[in-house]
Amino acid sequence: MMTRVLVIGAGLGGLTLAHALVRAGLDVAVYEADDGTGERAQGYRIGLAPPALEALRTGLPPRLYELAEATSGSLTGPGLLFDERLTLLSSDLPGPEEARAFDRQVLRQILLGDLDGRVAFGKRLTSCTEAADGTVTAFFSDGTQATGDVLVGADGGNSAVRRRLVPEVELVDAGLCGAMGRTPATDRFLALVPGRGTMVKGPGITLMLGRMQFDREPSEAAAELVPGLPMPRRESYVRWVLLLPPEHPAATTPGREDAREPVLELIDGWHPDLRDLVRGADMSAMGRSKVFDRPMPPWPVGRITLLGDAAHLTPASGGNGATTAMRDAVQLSARLAEVDQGRRDLLPALAEYQHDLLERGNAAVEAGKRAVPRFVPAGGEAR
Repeated sequence: MMTRVLVIGAGLGGLTLAHALVRAGLDVAVYEADDGTGERAQGYRIGLAPPALEALRTGLPPRLYELAEATSGSLTGPGLLFDERLTLLSSDLPGPEEARAFDRQVLRQILLGDLDGRVAFGKRLTSCTEAADGTVTAFFSDGTQATGDVLVGADGGNSAVRRRLVPEVELVDAGLCGAMGRTPATDRFLALVPGRGTMVKGPGITLMLGRMQFDREPSEAAAELVPGLPMPRRESYVRWVLLLPPEHPAATTPGREDAREPVLELIDGWHPDLRDLVRGADMSAMGRSKVFDRPMPPWPVGRITLLGDAAHLTPASGGNGATTAMRDAVQLSARLAEVDQGRRDLLPALAEYQHDLLERGNAAVEAGKRAVPRFVPAGGEAR
């Protein structure tokens, strides 16, 4: 009998898992709390290391992987360090050697392709239960429910599934507030980021720049490689991030959407190219970083498990959140495929997956924490 897997959350990790399971011949349904409209405010450009690229290659249908590859961008070249007047201080900042840049929204749109009605939006999980007959049932706020053999919480740092499995682990403020923006690429702004990334160190604050220069414009590439896949037009851009001092008024004002004003205030007197980059943003936002109050412990092994940020909420300073989630996805898919083929029993397979996830995930979280001092403003603290 085909194993049916319920995936809670249609982020990068949950959708990568769904594709890998479909390719392995399993039955999968994905339930996402968002209504499916609009752009998720979860950042712009991300870098994927070789393990994540291999996860995409393994899990995605060839045509979707080809589209993902075509719409990615280079992360090669030097990592530069400047002062606020753009005086070059170093050209050998550490960084990924073989990673690729992806636009988070474009990649998610690709991952939503070819799932043939397996993704349901507007499904906010309220509870989930395991029954004596070996099934799991998910209950949603709209009064509906779904039953399967395994349930995977891929529902992010605020995971409802995690709260059921590991209620003692709580979210706490990481003491970091980030302002970020996306500015359309011009030759002037691209010159600020000729390589894999640029860091600008000013008095007490750090501005980080990254280029998202698509190898091919996403809507045109999609029209050729995956006809019928919805893909809005997206031009290349420069992504900028500034960590605000925790005591700055903007860091404590909830609901502020436009990040340009507080950033321009903080970089007053900086080089005109940097100020114009921020001023020219077509999208910007602010957000506070959350972390778990302790390393994720093992949970009782059953038919309900976790994936991605639901299990290991990595600080953005580590740059490894998406890569870690995608590795979770291919590892879990492989274990469940072995169960479906009769080569493994379910609970030992899930126990092995959990051990691997916790080892890699907690290590990724620690790597992110160790990286915070490179970016945290002087006088700020990170837990």
